[in-house]
This record gives sequence, structure tokens and C-alpha cells, in this order.
Amino acid sequence: MSMGRKLRTLLRERRYIYTPGITTPLHAMIVEKAGYEFVYMGGYDVSLTLLGLPDVGLITGTEMATNARHIARSVNLPVIADADTGYGNAVNVIQTVREFEAAGVAGIHIEDQVSPKRCGHVAGKLVIPLEEAVGKLKAALDARKDPDFIIMARTDAIAAVGGGLDEGIRRGKAYARAGCDMLFAEFPTADIEMPRRFAAEVHKEFPSLPLYFNYSSNLKWHESKVTFDDIAALGYKAMHVSLAGMRATMMATWDYAVDLKARGAQAEIDFQRKLLAHPMGGYHEFAGFPEIRAWEEKYLPPEEVKKKYDGATRW
Repeated sequence: MSMGRKLRTLLRERRYIYTPGITTPLHAMIVEKAGYEFVYMGGYDVSLTLLGLPDVGLITGTEMATNARHIARSVNLPVIADADTGYGNAVNVIQTVREFEAAGVAGIHIEDQVSPKRCGHVAGKLVIPLEEAVGKLKAALDARKDPDFIIMARTDAIAAVGGGLDEGIRRGKAYARAGCDMLFAEFPTADIEMPRRFAAEVHKEFPSLPLYFNYSSNLKWHESKVTFDDIAALGYKAMHVSLAGMRATMMATWDYAVDLKARGAQAEIDFQRKLLAHPMGGYHEFAGFPEIRAWEEKYLPPEEVKKKYDGATRW
């Protein structure tokens, strides 16, 4: 079963699925180990993590597809990857789909922003004309080799300059008519009324179209208290918490670095004690060293294996 088909099966059989948005293969492996059913790789976090640059269209499609390839290889879960604007016009989109499909992901989403794009939750977003956006989506659908590879259309029109909810709905319906497999709209607030109206209007015409939701870390969910169940009840089938892996990593690394600066070796001693009791404490095992040793014992000359491991107490 291809990863695209695996994801389609999940969408069909589950009421809804959700996952923390991640950046790296390590994050993806943790997500898999924690019991999630799919992986989401975002663009903001990959740009900041890999390049140290903000999400304003500075990362290339090849860099994103390469990172997606490493993530897809590291887990046995379907991966949805952010493909930004497709990195150009309809012709560029064809190459983008080919690269991401070859990378082994289950699907991608392509947005209707002007290129170079920017994070969907910062000011200054512009969207391309609807006709051009539909053409890019059709090019993406025609470019895939596996019909189960998911092409998700994303509209940023709701919060774009000159846009609004009605424009987002208009575009969502146009992308559905063009044949997208899933539909994703970015919403500018944590209020549930916009997602409710968007889903209701789209599903009037396309009742079986899966909708995707970004439980964006940029929005004030701690104030609105909207839950995943609330969103799923509107008809959204899949969702992610954006920048989850990046933010958790940033906070934990910052706290460790500040503590180490203040207390020196004692901070590392205390951290080691804490880590030993944590599920990630066995990081050599998690990384796969036992499997490497098993392969060596199976395929390398016995004397070479003996030389490597005689007297060793760990992997």
C-alpha cells in the first residue's frame, strides 16, 4: 500500500486524525513512537531550522523535498509536506510534484499566495488570481504518477490583502471543482465561526471533500478554548498543531542552555538524572544502534565484529 493510499484509508476510516507539526526526521520518529498516525512537515519550521531564515519564500523546493525525503525514510507513517506555492508557476509545480512524490511522502499542499510567499499568519500576504491558482492545481494533479498521491489545495485568501472569508470560500469551491483531494484554508483567528462557515459552504457543494485544519500556534487557542473535537464536528478530517516540534525544541534547548550557563556541570548532572527516567533516555537504542550491531553480526566477518565489541558494555 502506498503512503498516499494509507493516508486516504485513515481519512475514510477515522472520524478525524491529528498530529504535531514537525521539522526533522528525529521529530518524526518521536511522533511515530508516541502513537500518531501521520506526520506533517511545515515550511516555517524547516526554513528556520535548516537555514536560520524566516518563512518568506527563501527556502527552495529542492531543500524542502530533500528534507521531506529524509523524514519519509525515517518513519513508516504517511507524511504530508508543505510545498508552499509550488515554487513558481504551473510549470514549476509539475517539477515540485515529481520531486515530492519521489521523496516518498503521501501528499503535499500548494497554496495560492504570490511568490515569494510568507508565513500564512503574518502581515502582507498577497494571493495570485484565481484562474492562475486553478491552473497550478490542475498541473499538480496531472503531474502525479500515483493517483493516490494527495494534492491538497490551500487558500490564504481569507487573511490576504483584499481578501476575506467570502473570497476564501469562492476559491475553496473553485479548487474543489478542479479536483483537489483535500482542501485547506488558513484562518486568521482562533474563533470557530470562520471555520464553521467555510466548511458549511464548501460541503453544501462537495459534501465528501476532506477538509484540513491548521491548529496554528500563532492563534490564541488558550483564550478561545476550541478543541480538536470542536473542529472535527464541523467536518474537518485532519489537522496539525503548527511548529510543535520546533517550539518544543526551542524552549527545551533554551532552558537547558540558560541552566548550563548559570550552574555549569551541575546542570548537566541534574539533566542526566532526569533524562534517565524519560522515554527518550535510551537515545542510543532509539537511534537504532542495536539494529546496526545486528546487521554487523549478520554480514561482517566474525573476527571484525569481535574486534569491535569485545569488552564493550554498550552499543
